[in-house]
Amino acid sequence: MTQIKLLVYCCLFLCAFSASAQFVSVRGTHASQMLVNNLYDPDMSHAIGAELIYSKPVQFIKWPINYNIGLDYRNVDGAQAAYVATGITWVTRTPSGFMFAPNAESVSYVTSNWLQYASFNMLNGVLIGDSTAIYDMGFSLDYNFGYVFGKQFFVHWGLGGRYHITPEYSADLNEPHSSFDFMLKAGFLWKFKRKYANPNKK
Repeated sequence: MTQIKLLVYCCLFLCAFSASAQFVSVRGTHASQMLVNNLYDPDMSHAIGAELIYSKPVQFIKWPINYNIGLDYRNVDGAQAAYVATGITWVTRTPSGFMFAPNAESVSYVTSNWLQYASFNMLNGVLIGDSTAIYDMGFSLDYNFGYVFGKQFFVHWGLGGRYHITPEYSADLNEPHSSFDFMLKAGFLWKFKRKYANPNKK
């Protein structure tokens, strides 16, 4: 129960600071299992879940890099799992205008309604049983697409890979101590208002 309370506090923390974020995304997730204990063991509907990710530019870097922090939940074949996600984002394409430009060098002049970015996140969390909570960790690499409606609201998709390790099970070959999943994601993204970069200002 202590782990669940910690995740709730993290969620409240994220919501309190979301107004100054570059963007916040909420998506449902679907995992198709490909490997278990490094052996091919396909399961086309291995896990479903949801994620909340807060992403903001790294101000002292001129490249279009964001840091990420968020929460991730999934139901794995009936078991519950919850994670704190931390990582980085590389923005590869922005919609027309200055909405996503962290600085003048990053302003996009291409007419487009699409946001595209790659993200790498580390996941630290727990597998929750009836009376136990076991530490679980993972890594995810995704490529993401957002189509803008208005100036701040996007329909948001993603695809990628996710690798999980459960250290407590690593000594037991009969337990699934590692897995690799192919991920599909869909949901919404909100871009919050901020001071735009002005390419004419020196």
